[in-house]
Amino acid sequence: MTQASIRLLTPADAGAYRAMRLRALREHPLAFTSCFDEESQRPLAWSQARLQPDPLRPHDFFLGAFHNAGTLVGMVGLLGRYRRKELHNATVVGMYVATEAAGRGLGKALMQALLAHARTLPALEQLDLTVTQGEGGAQAFYERCGFAAFGVLTDAIRVDGHHYAKVHMALRLR
Repeated sequence: MTQASIRLLTPADAGAYRAMRLRALREHPLAFTSCFDEESQRPLAWSQARLQPDPLRPHDFFLGAFHNAGTLVGMVGLLGRYRRKELHNATVVGMYVATEAAGRGLGKALMQALLAHARTLPALEQLDLTVTQGEGGAQAFYERCGFAAFGVLTDAIRVDGHHYAKVHMALRLR
């Protein structure tokens, strides 16, 4: 990989986003709360709507890492909470870097870009995420990005009849 750029995803990126999301869910079923079978049934219009900026949901956005400004090779998203008491919180979702692009710092670059953008949103003060317990590399990555574990939900997800816990992590932006 010679070059990668990171930018906000738009509805024009919906096809590439949908394909990468489904790939991530298929390749790493334990890493995500969403599952391939359900998500593969969603139409392209769902992805287009998800990537459409909405002034009523300013904390919702997705970033993509593009190889040579063309091929999507990584992504991460942020989903806000919009009830008055929770407006200061948002959740990091869908972090994934394609295997062929791994080991080049794209995950770190995506997370740094997400944090930088999140810090420009005045109402946003805290981010959270979950990591499947036992995924030590992922948890260590998020710790290096400034997230700290604050709890574990046992039996959070079930995959192929097996139960897995999720580690809850948070990061204060301000």
